[in-house]
Amino acid sequence: MTTAPTGSTATGTEAETIRFVAPGIDSLNVRMGPSTSYPVVGRLMPGAHVTGVLAGDWLHITGGPLAGACVNCGYLTAEAPPAPPSTPCPRITGRVTSDDQFANIRSGPGFAHPVVGRYTHHEVVTGALVGDGPWIRTERGYVNSGTLTTHTMDPSSLNGRIPVHLLSPIPLCYNASGSFDPGYTSTTPRYLNSAALDALHRLQAAFKRRFGHYATIDLTYRSYDEQQFWFDKFSSPRAAIPGTSNHGYGLAIDFEERDRPWIYSWGAAANRWLLAHQAGFGFDNPFARTLQEGEDYHFNFVG
Repeated sequence: MTTAPTGSTATGTEAETIRFVAPGIDSLNVRMGPSTSYPVVGRLMPGAHVTGVLAGDWLHITGGPLAGACVNCGYLTAEAPPAPPSTPCPRITGRVTSDDQFANIRSGPGFAHPVVGRYTHHEVVTGALVGDGPWIRTERGYVNSGTLTTHTMDPSSLNGRIPVHLLSPIPLCYNASGSFDPGYTSTTPRYLNSAALDALHRLQAAFKRRFGHYATIDLTYRSYDEQQFWFDKFSSPRAAIPGTSNHGYGLAIDFEERDRPWIYSWGAAANRWLLAHQAGFGFDNPFARTLQEGEDYHFNFVG
């Protein structure tokens, strides 16, 4: 430990200033008064800074938890230490996962930023990860990494074949209350891509503020075998050919469907709200152009 030498008593004051622990000092005593005869009340570590008023050889600290104490100016400098070298942002290359949809390009790293373009299905995307993610800065704007596949250059090879431990379970409180084939109940686990689930949490919080309950969900991720079940039951075009559904990537949500019109049907209150706010949470209903045909309950995560 380096200690401050005996210094003179303060004889004048100046305006507040910021000083930094000088290079080469491993620790610097902070004392109760402007002399080494005063007891030590704290220590400053390398790179630390203090705000205070210069008085002779001592700085009288005026801000922070050590306010009122003093530190010897001989071990301080007005020059800030050099900033540590920045860590390069990881570069990421992937393909848009969806087989028939797109990935939104936004003007900034977040859903509050407007959509300024799209990368098409399976298009190659390269950029730098922003912080810890999930946004990637590309030459055209910002893309949510949840819409990309980086494990393979053939995203279709993953459709319906993603182990559920690589996906994220949605809370059971989002599940629809009914039972339906193949073996679904209100307690059957549903899974999503983790970035899609993060966006869904935000959507659900806003939906509950508006309607007093969560937007109930029938289906999310579908394995290849489950896609085959629905295709055998409904055939095309209502059911996607097995291995081509966005459900097979954990990027699609079917809100609760019923045999009669209700809150998620075209024109109903909940459906109108979802369509009005979907872009703000990174979702898109691909059938919304007509508001009359197609799956009013189906929403894809597009970032």
